[in-house]
Amino acid sequence: MAARTSIVVVGGGLAGMSAAIEALRQTSHIAGVTVALLEKEGRTGGNSGKASSGINGVLTRTQQDKGILDSVDAFVQDTLKSGHGRSNETLVAKLARDSTQAVSWLQDDFRLDLDVLARLGGHSFPRTHRRPDVDGKPQPVGWGIVSTLGKHLGEAAALKDARFKLVTGARVIKLLPATQGGVAGVVYETVDPDSKVIQQHSMYSNVVVLATGGFGGEGNKPRYLKQYAPQLVGLPATNGAFATGDGLGLAAALGAELVDMDQVQVHPTGFVKSSDPGNPTKFLAAEALRGEGGILLNGLGRRFVNELDTRDQVTDAMNKFCSAPDTRARHGASAEETSKAPLTAAFLVLSQAAADSFGHGALGFYEKMGLMSRAGSLEELATALRVDQAVLRKTLQDHDSARDKGTPDEFGKSVFPQSALNPLAPSDDKLQIQIQYYWGIVTPSIHYTMGGVRFDDMARVLRAADGAPIPGLLAAGEVTGGLHGANRLGGNSLLECVVYGREAGRQAAALVTSASSA
Repeated sequence: MAARTSIVVVGGGLAGMSAAIEALRQTSHIAGVTVALLEKEGRTGGNSGKASSGINGVLTRTQQDKGILDSVDAFVQDTLKSGHGRSNETLVAKLARDSTQAVSWLQDDFRLDLDVLARLGGHSFPRTHRRPDVDGKPQPVGWGIVSTLGKHLGEAAALKDARFKLVTGARVIKLLPATQGGVAGVVYETVDPDSKVIQQHSMYSNVVVLATGGFGGEGNKPRYLKQYAPQLVGLPATNGAFATGDGLGLAAALGAELVDMDQVQVHPTGFVKSSDPGNPTKFLAAEALRGEGGILLNGLGRRFVNELDTRDQVTDAMNKFCSAPDTRARHGASAEETSKAPLTAAFLVLSQAAADSFGHGALGFYEKMGLMSRAGSLEELATALRVDQAVLRKTLQDHDSARDKGTPDEFGKSVFPQSALNPLAPSDDKLQIQIQYYWGIVTPSIHYTMGGVRFDDMARVLRAADGAPIPGLLAAGEVTGGLHGANRLGGNSLLECVVYGREAGRQAAALVTSASSA
């Protein structure tokens, strides 16, 4: 017998969880309204749990406490500029306008300590919120948010006569069409844990919210990547293998329009692990590393880009200046290492001041993972990077000279969060003063897909035939397209999940409320 619920949310990342929570809150006064969240993996979180730099917000309590004079208009202009003319201005305006409430929702309703600010590439002000270290241990911002919301939903599902149901291991394979157009529910598959037999289920509903993510984790079966951005096939990726664009096909089969599918973000800094340089899945080097003062060097020890430019510009510069045998960063010179290493790679270097600003909890985690190393002096750093010490010294001095003068450098960089060169004072073990450099190797990696189902600022999925909303079908998060255009700003992914996830939840509640009162 087919199941019945009021609202089905497909996908358990931040967008899906935000939608489910908001739908539950908006319908708390209506008897009989239920919400089900279907997640194909064994647990919720998705790629949202991997996010490391933070969530953007303007006019937030944190900005006000730190005296940051940001504005909605500045945020809108930064986002539109990053999108290179392809972003939908209405969608961007809502993203920026609702960002204040999105961050306060996490801070106030869920007690998340989003108290650290960074200015990431392409931003005019520090507006990317993340969590501070606690007792020297990192608090990853993405995981902190999704685990907190996941706990909240878990408690909701455990209530007697619960209005919420979470089903994990449930892969949705079809949207059920309504007789008069629109959507009437979903068909999903589960695998019996004992027999391993695939079982098929139907769940009827008034509303379906798609929050299934993008297609950056297709791996060696790149259906969408091969079709829309074949030049990127073979690049490593930061996504989980679950990011296969499931919702795109589901929506398209129901008549939804797909937009900007060829716009795939290649993040400039996926870590290259020295012990496993050829691994196609890269751990993301948080953009906050550069936002707090980290610099990028080619294989000769020279800077080549404004580290705080947008992701696409930094990636383009890496491909141009860090791809030749002599300009490519590398851990070693062995034939085996060279054959497995990426064709484009740069050094990411942090001074002690930059490391202190970023936080040693996360740096320690990177070190433990074998992604970053330390050098106790400039000489040690030059040796580790296998570059000329004099060249390296001049590179860092030139950076700091521009910083001291307060003028843009040769790469157009005008914001210098920290000095690149450490002071000459020696480390003092007795006083536990350690002045060091921190470094790793990074490579461009597929990170985010800007394209997806076309939607409006009410999270309604739009039909390809006439641009009208498909009745009962909503979407939020990376499954959607049109918001980011040709390039996404760092910190806007978690934000869109909250802003449009909550909007989808509100709209779903409104549709159910309307149906119940009809």
